Amino acid sequence: MFKLIFRTIAIILFLVFLTLGLAMWKGGEPFRVFGEGTIVIGKAISEFGDFVDDFIAEGKKVRKSYDKVKDVINSDAN
Repeated sequence: MFKLIFRTIAIILFLVFLTLGLAMWKGGEPFRVFGEGTIVIGKAISEFGDFVDDFIAEGKKVRKSYDKVKDVINSDAN
């Protein structure tokens, strides 16, 4: 059991050092793809958030207009 734990820890440490070594050796070039992807995803989420905000604002305007029309119709009916 201890051999399995030791090997797992050793493999994890090896991968961490390998990743850090690649990042320093190539100046972070292999990892820029992940950064660019994150930027694209962030912009898409931001645009979706703006769409939702606009949708909610328009929904409130429609609701107010609906309430005004309903009040006018109810006042005429009485």
